Amino acid sequence: MFFAKITNSHTATNRLKDYVGKQIKALECNSVEDPEAFKKHLEGLVHRANYRFPRCKPLVSYLHLRSGQEDYAAGISEVVDFSLYKQKAVFGPQTTSLPASSTEAKQASIFN
Repeated sequence: MFFAKITNSHTATNRLKDYVGKQIKALECNSVEDPEAFKKHLEGLVHRANYRFPRCKPLVSYLHLRSGQEDYAAGISEVVDFSLYKQKAVFGPQTTSLPASSTEAKQASIFN
C-alpha cells in the first residue's frame, strides 16, 4: 500500500495543462495499492486530455522507482509530480482488546 502526495505542481501555461491540473488534484492524499495501476490511470487521463486538446504539445505520464528506496516518483510532465510513499503500518481500530496489567488498572482508576 502506498500514499500518494503531490510534491511539485507546475503553473498551467495552456488549456491542456489547466484541464489536467484540475483533474489531478483529486488524486492527492489517496491510498494506492498498485503503482502500476496508478500509472495506467495517469496514462488514460493524459491520453483523453491530449485527444481533447490536439493543438497543444502532448503530455507524458511517468512512474520511476526511486533508487535505494521502496518509494516511487510518478506524475505528468510539466504539470505535476507525485511521490508514492510506501506505508510502513496501517492504523485502524483494534480488533481485540488487550488485557490491562495491574499497574495500568491502578493508574486508570486514579482518574475515574
